[in-house]
Order: sequence, then structure tokens, then C-alpha cells
Amino acid sequence: MKQCHFILTAAGVIFSLLLTTYSWAQSTLSDELIVTATRLGSTMTGASVTVIEEKDIRNSPAEDLPNLLGLEAGVYNRDLFSGGSGAQATVDIRGFGAVGTQNTLLLLDGRRLNDIDLAAVDFTNIPLDSIKKIEIIRGNAGSVLYGDGAVGGVINIVTKSPANRPNSANIDYAIAEQQRHETNMSISQSRGRYSVNFSSNYVQAAGFRDNNSLLQRNAIGQVRHTGNSGETFIKLGADFQSLGLPGARLIDRAAGTDEFVTARDEATTPLDKALQSGLRLDLGITRELSNGAELILDAGVRKKDQDSSIEDNTGGGFNQIIDTELTTWSLTPRANMEWLLIGQDHQSTIGADLYYAFYNSDRGRNRDEPPIHKYRAHQTTFGLYGQDDFRLSDGLTAQFGGRFMWNKFTGGDEFDPNAPGAFGSKRETTGAVDQYYVYNIGLEYKMRQNLTAFGRTGRSIRLPTINERIASSDDSTFKLKTQISRDVEAGLRYQTEKFSLQGSAFFMKLKNELRFDPTLGGGFGLNENAAPTRRVGSEMTGAYEITSNLKLQVNVAVIDAKFRKGAFAGNQVPLVPQWQLGSRLNWRLIEDKLIATLSASYIDQARLENDESNQGEQVPDYYLVDLRFGGDLSGEGYSGPNWSMELTNLLDKNYYNYGVRSATNITRFNVYPLAGRAFLLRFGWKI
Repeated sequence: MKQCHFILTAAGVIFSLLLTTYSWAQSTLSDELIVTATRLGSTMTGASVTVIEEKDIRNSPAEDLPNLLGLEAGVYNRDLFSGGSGAQATVDIRGFGAVGTQNTLLLLDGRRLNDIDLAAVDFTNIPLDSIKKIEIIRGNAGSVLYGDGAVGGVINIVTKSPANRPNSANIDYAIAEQQRHETNMSISQSRGRYSVNFSSNYVQAAGFRDNNSLLQRNAIGQVRHTGNSGETFIKLGADFQSLGLPGARLIDRAAGTDEFVTARDEATTPLDKALQSGLRLDLGITRELSNGAELILDAGVRKKDQDSSIEDNTGGGFNQIIDTELTTWSLTPRANMEWLLIGQDHQSTIGADLYYAFYNSDRGRNRDEPPIHKYRAHQTTFGLYGQDDFRLSDGLTAQFGGRFMWNKFTGGDEFDPNAPGAFGSKRETTGAVDQYYVYNIGLEYKMRQNLTAFGRTGRSIRLPTINERIASSDDSTFKLKTQISRDVEAGLRYQTEKFSLQGSAFFMKLKNELRFDPTLGGGFGLNENAAPTRRVGSEMTGAYEITSNLKLQVNVAVIDAKFRKGAFAGNQVPLVPQWQLGSRLNWRLIEDKLIATLSASYIDQARLENDESNQGEQVPDYYLVDLRFGGDLSGEGYSGPNWSMELTNLLDKNYYNYGVRSATNITRFNVYPLAGRAFLLRFGWKI
């Protein structure tokens, strides 16, 4: 309690000082650099940034958010199951493989979606119709504004605000292969100073494989009041998901077994299932003060319940029942201002983040038996940050930012040696208080009217998740070190009315990288701070408006991710493809009534998970082609129908993008097959 009192007092003192010192005005930096991630329009000077607009989301043939993001340079998506929902899919920026989710920070309206557990962010909880735009910040430039976990990059999903929008409503229904049915609904209404919107969707599908059925329900709503000097809002979200877990398909070259070829759609685990439900509540106040400064105070709470049942099909009796609850509270006050120093205009952001998370997980063999382990953990993270943009000279802009963080973790294990199936021992209760810092320095120089050079360097951290601590290589405690990363990046940006090109190269060094080692723990595997790694790469994005109705976009990324030291020095980091190519062609055939979009992507081969020795087979390279036709048949300001027809994996390729090598046999590995060609038809009505 004393620590929380100190934290809240410190935050109050900081804002009392800041609000009486500075004045705020509108940003004068170029639109293409502005990342509005509810950090009050803070810029990302010197960073590689991409913004996916609402129209691009609407016209994309991608079935779900992970596939949409995977079309962008340097962003990799991995999927265990096909189905068009993104259930249990992961997104990885700049090549972190199996821990890509933990090194890529996901935000919803500037608020963290990543939890302190190892579970991936569930993209199915965000209705596509609720999204206004998606902002991608590559590298660790976002660590100052958003904190730990922003190592490979930040993805901020910005939802539509009902304020200053015309009243509207839309409902649509989609039917697809694999007995998939989907319904989406959205409504936005305003009256006077009050506005409200609501989005929901319902998905039911049998799945591409046996025991891969999906039932998904979610809804997001918000109410806003807009006043003369700011606004007040409340947001509420709820979700439920039931997902069958079919398990992997075995490939054993020595035994002549290849279930990926002979039985790719069958299930290894026909009874396994995962249930998840969640609630989230966010409150916020925005105020423009008399001196021109703008203040935002956000608070929120998220609750997630997960229940999984894993049956042992070998007859050994090693069933697993895992029942987990995670609640996260947050308070994130911040402010933005513009001020003058020695004749130079400065744009500054200053703020504080306070997060408290409580984790409760019971793990046993069967539901009617007492749990073997009861894991309890709580974590408090407090951060103070500031970031300043200013002009050094004509055409030269600089950015300096820093964050100081305090993290308190306490974890315990209630072990019942008499519970059925119990073996091993308990982990000792662990408590630790640590301090960290991150920084970001960026420069941009406008060389010519249409040409800008940019560069940056920064430091970021990633805290161990509770799941990694539970299976820590220090097998009697929850201890793991914090991962540290340092980046250097430089690039060029060229833009004209019809053509744009952005390219950058980066170098990233990491120490204490958190990874899973399958050779530890008597062959069961444990998490450890691995030997140092490094990543060297380059990304390029180009767009050309061939005509007013025909636009082409091309993306290229190359990355070399290797261990720097240790037993695997010089070896490739698993699950990191070296090359990524993508293109997208958008053709407005009949204004907005008929739009065709063709996308193609190529993903290079990658090492299997657990193959740090680089001795086994690789995940094969693959390429995909997707096609979408769609349009809005209503006139501007009128009610009417909208429709789309999508063909994914048009060439019907058999492929997988995730596999795990045996820790003892380099010719034996498991893979997760993904679906071939799939057809979807959607019809809706807009009011």
C-alpha cells in the first residue's frame, strides 16, 4: 500500500508541475509521420511507420487481422488453425519467432492488450467493422510512450469514435466453406453533445480440421460527451470463445510417417478444447486547459478467464486441466504541450503509467480432482516518461525521449503432493522489485522537397511473463532476468502525389533474451535467458497510383536473426523467415460499387521451433494469392446494400507456417497444416 501511495502521489506532483509550466498547440510536423495512438498526436521522428487506413482494411482480401498485418513489410503472422477468425494467431515484428507476441506490443486505442501471461493477443475480440485505422511502428521507438514489450515494434488499433460522424448503422452476414457463418453489426448515433457507437460479431465454424470448431461472440461499445474544452468517454467490451484444439500432425522421416500429406485434416487430440471469456472497461477524460495544455486521464480494467482441457492420448494418464483468471487494472494520465526555448518550438509529451495485474491459475489432471498446482502472482508496474520533438535547423528535426520504470513481482505456488498425478515439487515464493530505463533518439532531415532521411537509436526491455516464470530454468523459484534490446536504424522516405517509397535498415542487439529450451527440465523444457542474439535487416514499402482507379503497393523485407554467443553462436533463430515479399493491387472498376483487390505474398523458409542447433528440416517457403471483389451499392448519404466475395489461397497451396522439432530426434517434428482454397460470400445493408 505504501508503494501504491507513493506512485499516485508522484504522478500527481508531476502533473501539477507540468500543467503550470507549458503551453500546447497544434503539431506542425508532416501528416505521414503522425501516430495518433491516443498519446495526443505524438510523433515518431526517425522511425519506420506505416498506417493502414479504414478503406484499405475494408477492401483487403485478408480474412482476419493477423493476415491483414502479415501483408506489411517486416510483420509476420503465424497461425495454428485456419478459419478466417485469427483465433490463436500471432503477429511478430522483426523476427522473434515463437516469442514474437511477447516482443510485439499490441494496443487498442493506445491501451495495452498484451497481458502478463504468455497467451497471444486474441484478435477475434476486435470486430473489423469497428476499426478506423491501424498504426505500425517498427523497432523499439514506441518503448518510451508505451513501455515494456515494444521490442520488435508496436501495433496500435484505433477504433472509430462516434463523435463528429454521421448517424449510421450496418449489418452483414457471411457464409463460407468449413460451415462458417458470420454476422456483424455496427451502429453510430449522435444527439447534441452525446454520441454512442456499438459493434459486435458472431462467428461459428466447423474448422478446416477435425475438432477445430469455433464459436466466437464479441461486442464493443462506447459513449462520449463532447464539451467546449474536452470530452468524457466510457468504453465497454465483452467476448467469449470456444475453440477445438486438434493438435499437430506428425512427420517422422526415419519412420516414413508424414501425416501432413496423408491426413492433414485429421485431429491428433479429438477431445481437447479451450474456452475463453473476457470483459474490459475503459474510462477517460480529455481537457484543454486555459494555458492551452491538453490533459488526458485514462483508467481501465480487463478481466480474462481461460479454461483448457488437454487429454493424454498415449494412455499415460497425463491429462491437463488448466483454469486461469487474470485481472489487470490501469491508470494512464498524460499530457501534451508546445513550448518555446531559445527561439525553438518544442512539442512534448509527458505521462505516467500504472498497471496492476493479478494472476490465478489452478492446474490439475481431471476436473473432479483437486489441482496439483495453484499458482498465484501479482505484478505492479509504474512508469514515468517524457518525449520532446524540436527543430535543430531548417529541415532537421530531432526527438529525445526516456522512460523510467519500477516493477514489483510476487509469485507463489500452492503444491499438493497428494493430488492425483502430482510429481515434482513446489516453487518457492519469489518477490522482486526492479528498476529499468528505456530511451529513444530520432532524427529526420528533409534533403529535398520530396526526400527525407531518418534515423534513430533506442533501448527497450521485455519483462518475463508469468508462464515463463512458472517454467523457469531456475526450477525452484520464479526468477528470470529482464530482456534488454538496443536498436540502430536509418532510412529514406520519398513521396510525391502519386508515388511513395520508404526503406530502412536496422541492427538490433539483445541480451538475456527470454526463450524456451526443450533440453532442460528432464526433456520437458524450461524457459531461460538465452545467449545473446542479434538481428540485421532491411524493409521497403512502395506505392504507386497508376491511374486514379488503379493502385499498386509492394513490400519487401529481409532479416538475418542469429545467436551471437553460446553453444549456438552463428546459428539462425528458429521461426524467422529470411525473406518476405508482398504486393497488393487495388482496382476501382465502377467507382465504389465494384472494387477488385488482388494480393500476393511470399514467405521464405524458416527453422522449426526447438531447432537452435539448425540440424533439422525447415518450415518450407510458400506463396499465397488472395482475391476480393466487393462494393457499396448505396449512394453517398443513402441506405443500400454492400457486398463482397473473397477467395483466399486462390492457388490451393498446401502449407504450414509453424512446426516444432523433437528435442531428441532431428528427423521427427510436428506441424500445423493450414487450409487450402476457401470461398466467402458477404452481403450487408447500410442505413
